[in-house]
Amino acid sequence: MYDLRRLHSFRASCDAVMIGANTVINDDPLLTVRYVKGPNPLRVIIDGSLKIPTTSKVITDKSAKTIIVTSSNAPAEKINELMKLGTEVIRLPSLGGYRVELADVLKLLWKRGIKRLLVEGGGNLIWGLISRGLIDEFHITFSPYIIGGSRAVSPVEGEGFTSRDTWVRLKLINYTICECGNEMHLVYVPVK
Repeated sequence: MYDLRRLHSFRASCDAVMIGANTVINDDPLLTVRYVKGPNPLRVIIDGSLKIPTTSKVITDKSAKTIIVTSSNAPAEKINELMKLGTEVIRLPSLGGYRVELADVLKLLWKRGIKRLLVEGGGNLIWGLISRGLIDEFHITFSPYIIGGSRAVSPVEGEGFTSRDTWVRLKLINYTICECGNEMHLVYVPVK
């Protein structure tokens, strides 16, 4: 519960929270602030093929605004359907297939006044940002639970770095142990 309060506090302090389509499909999150007092951030969903269901909470819940960033190859019918449901859809040029350039997404959000962005997942989105050098901080919480399983998602998915020379090096800048004494939160920054 302590980590949920910290997460919701982060959300309340950010202009927007961003996740990928698979996180919407697998978790169906609200991405709102509920465990602390504070404003709901803008919800940004990266979904190049528009595969998330229109029944997802980020679409049906109107307590926060949602923007879906998709590729120029996304189906026009789905764009129209989402817009009729009150969801803003932004099309960016495709990098091939349904991928979009994440640096372009960040530039677009910056121009819209999004200065503080929280990326909650998933692993492929985080990989895309890390592999392009687009992160400022990396937060990790160790909780006293082991889930495991062959379908467990790694915090960073994607292709992975091929050699030690290409690894992203991080520097620990802060850590806290929760008042329960059974959880640790670490904050890293990339070493340039």
